[in-house]
Amino acid sequence: MPPLPPTTDLPARLLAAWPATAWCDIHVLVALSGGPDSVALLCALLAAKQQVGGAGKLFAGHVDHSLRGDQSTADAEWLAFECRRLGVPLFIEKANVGEVAEVRGDGMEEAARTTRYAILTRMAETLGARFVALGHHRDDQLETILFRLLRGSGLRGLAGMPASRPLSPSVVAIRPLLGIGRSEITDYLAAIGQASREDETNQDAEVAARNAVRHELLPPIRERFGKNAEGAILRAAEQAAAAQAFIDEQAAALLAACQLTDERSASGLVIGIELQTKPLAVAPPLLVSEALRQAWRSAAWPEQSMTYSWWRQLAQFAQSPEGAPPLNLPGDIRASRSAPGVLSLRCETLS
Repeated sequence: MPPLPPTTDLPARLLAAWPATAWCDIHVLVALSGGPDSVALLCALLAAKQQVGGAGKLFAGHVDHSLRGDQSTADAEWLAFECRRLGVPLFIEKANVGEVAEVRGDGMEEAARTTRYAILTRMAETLGARFVALGHHRDDQLETILFRLLRGSGLRGLAGMPASRPLSPSVVAIRPLLGIGRSEITDYLAAIGQASREDETNQDAEVAARNAVRHELLPPIRERFGKNAEGAILRAAEQAAAAQAFIDEQAAALLAACQLTDERSASGLVIGIELQTKPLAVAPPLLVSEALRQAWRSAAWPEQSMTYSWWRQLAQFAQSPEGAPPLNLPGDIRASRSAPGVLSLRCETLS
């Protein structure tokens, strides 16, 4: 691999956020889209790796969502050239996100996100990589928090993106650039003479809304309240994350008391789940909502359309007297009291 030119302090800041002892002897898969964030992450990890050594290898993984026609092909070809130049093995997998969105009933952006993480997780497991490194940065975090706040998210949404989270029993997603701003990333790429690519064709409604937060909401906040406003937003997110972690622990204990069981199809998909309602009847509605969310997530059912209002309706249904009429939920999920003291959730599409 050719030596990397002198850089800004981005590799050093990455190592401060993600100490080398945590990853230098372990394989890491970098999620590479071709955009400046993921390209800067790859280059900073390469520079850090040159400094710290270690037995672990760096790989790059790219998911072609089949949404941009010839442009997607051009992106993959450009990434292949850059990874050869940098000496990083690149693995590319194509997915039909449009079909996934239609089958799951999710928006295009949510379907792309779900598909991308599933493919990257599988890549990492095949390569023996413990970490999937993602290029999300400080500005992404701010935009995510504000976007979720305006969309009506609760504490979980206000907590923003976690610095790390498990993708499977053997793979962890890591975001080592969450403390780095967008301008610092572009400055770093300019300093090392590294090009990147931008996706200007994505017209998904969620992307448009996020862009509105980026270009129309954040600039006047910064102008009126200064840079301290960013820190205040991020501190609130940290507190929300700590509170949500405590709630999650309590909700997991509640769900365990409900003796969750599931019914699966021949292919292993969860068709339905059943829970004992007695523990739910005496629990606070917030904990009931969170326990049901965990049960829903364990079934791998789509969550995008399950707003705060829907979760509260489901919690109220779970705590309602016997004989309540069934409740139809987003994602073609039907809630019913299938037997005395039993809450049943069933995916009608998979039945």
